[in-house]
Amino acid sequence: MTERPSGTVTFLFTDIEGSTRLLRQLGSEHYGRALDDHRRIVRGAATDAGGSEVDTQGDAFFLAFRRADDAARAAVETQRQLAAHGWPDDGRLKVRMGLHTTNTVAGDEGYVGIGVHRAARICGAAHGGQVLVSAATAELLRDAEAPIGLADLGLHRLRDLDEPEHLFQLTASGLAERFPPPRSLDNRPTNLPDQPTPLIGRRQELDDITGILRRDDVRLLTLTGAGGSGKTRIALQAGAELMDAYADGVFSVSLVTVTDRRSSSRRSPRRSGSTREPANPWTPISRRVGCCS
Repeated sequence: MTERPSGTVTFLFTDIEGSTRLLRQLGSEHYGRALDDHRRIVRGAATDAGGSEVDTQGDAFFLAFRRADDAARAAVETQRQLAAHGWPDDGRLKVRMGLHTTNTVAGDEGYVGIGVHRAARICGAAHGGQVLVSAATAELLRDAEAPIGLADLGLHRLRDLDEPEHLFQLTASGLAERFPPPRSLDNRPTNLPDQPTPLIGRRQELDDITGILRRDDVRLLTLTGAGGSGKTRIALQAGAELMDAYADGVFSVSLVTVTDRRSSSRRSPRRSGSTREPANPWTPISRRVGCCS
């Protein structure tokens, strides 16, 4: 691939939807072959469009392009090839993508700045087979030599970003057109408080927590530690990072003042916005976590 561009750069993030489920479904050997095919398709389309591979981790790519229309062309071609590829009947790979254009400088270790995070969050809001585009990229695509279709999806709040982002969907022949609403905070109910500062230096612990909670056989995870060690802060961050994994939402329920089982279960529906009182107040929690019956 080409040298990493600087100045006005368009970032393209890609990520396989439901990769953990596919791994369990196909098994390591078959999933490994599917992942190799996926990487070959992404890299081929990016190279043809003059893109630079900044990073790849597992099933995700981070690519950079000098021109917004080149990035869009790579995204469209990748989606077309993925859709036409002969995947196993029970293992079709669907990749979500996000595009954002920003002014940046390429360092020795890649790119740093809010533009990188914005592009990643836009990708995270997409569904498999969908390409979402920021307003900054959309403006450039409107002036591209070859017309590129854009569907206006309106303003959406994205995780860790202070202001709502105006999102557009890239449209082209060979690409699916109908998708559910973007996976933004607006479409994921939650009462998690906004954090005034980023969580620093706990990446490994966060990855461990979210990795465990994504497992199908885990219904309850307890964090223990000395008072003031940051258990609540890291739990809230883990909840925010798992927002996309729970269609019914992620909620924080404080049990600090609770002294008995009955009052804790009654507090839970109130804090999550429900006004219903269960006949057996412990039942909703015990059913959800699969314990304490």
